[in-house]
Amino acid sequence: MNRGIKIMKETLRPSHEDQYLDLAESILLDGETRDDRTGVGTRELFGVQMKYDLRQGFPALTTRKVPFGTVASELAWMLHGDTNLRYLAEHKNHIWDEWPFVSYLRRTNQTVPKQGSEEWSIKKSAYLEKILNDDQFASEYGDLGPIYGHQWRAWEGYDGQPIDQLRNVQEAIRNEDRSMGRRLIVSAWNAAQIEEMSKSGLPPCHTLFQFNASDQRDPETGKKYLDMQLYQRSADWFLGVPFNMAQYAMMLSAMAQTTDRTPRYFTHTFGSAHIYNNHIDQIKEQLSRRGETYPAPRLELNPEITDIGDFDAKDFKVVDYQSHPSIRAQIAI
Repeated sequence: MNRGIKIMKETLRPSHEDQYLDLAESILLDGETRDDRTGVGTRELFGVQMKYDLRQGFPALTTRKVPFGTVASELAWMLHGDTNLRYLAEHKNHIWDEWPFVSYLRRTNQTVPKQGSEEWSIKKSAYLEKILNDDQFASEYGDLGPIYGHQWRAWEGYDGQPIDQLRNVQEAIRNEDRSMGRRLIVSAWNAAQIEEMSKSGLPPCHTLFQFNASDQRDPETGKKYLDMQLYQRSADWFLGVPFNMAQYAMMLSAMAQTTDRTPRYFTHTFGSAHIYNNHIDQIKEQLSRRGETYPAPRLELNPEITDIGDFDAKDFKVVDYQSHPSIRAQIAI
């Protein structure tokens, strides 16, 4: 009788969509009612996890439409080390508008209108027009501080010199540097600069990600696998998480391409997984569609890109995507 250690084969996990919807139901049913800094209030679970196998398709939700152009342009913005709103505005990406806009109003002693009001819309449109067309204005009032891209590409080291975390990790994976095997980490959480990040933007919600450069090979391509785990301290389950699922699947795929590997597992770990009180009706509408999901789409990357910092928004393309219509909701600031 063989009394050796049994190697357990990984069972097939539920689809990325089922995992997301199951946790949405759990947050609604079992989540703790919490007050929060926005004043909106949430239902929250702490410490949950999902895992997606990119070999089974790209983890895009189909129970509501995900705006992949916005997902890709924000990722490219961060990969470039950019922190100014102009690049996003040029790509019609408005997910960061509210924070620098409100900061601008306060810095110039203007009244902050009610979010979503006609006055809010008029003032924000004028602000964005100046971001696009006035270099000095964009420089002074469009920067969000030392957030994601800055930390990824120019973390200030002990000696004051910038550290390009993203490129260092890319090169360690390429060179199969065993001394870096469990240190393939990129962190956006710089404790010394959290207050500065909060002035015009937000401290990073998706805080840290780590790669695993596996020695196992893809039997189809012969390439070694690349896995990734993301720790997300704060997760807006309705508006943010579908976006984050797609964006970091793009990140894993991009890093796999530039290091000549096959992307495999994306493990998505959450601290606070919450649904805002003003999103409850929307998440219930989404849950009502769970019996009518569509197959996972595919991600195509520009094959000519060989360095992680050279990807632009146009280099990410999600194909064969079918979904239910969008469900609108207001962001909590």
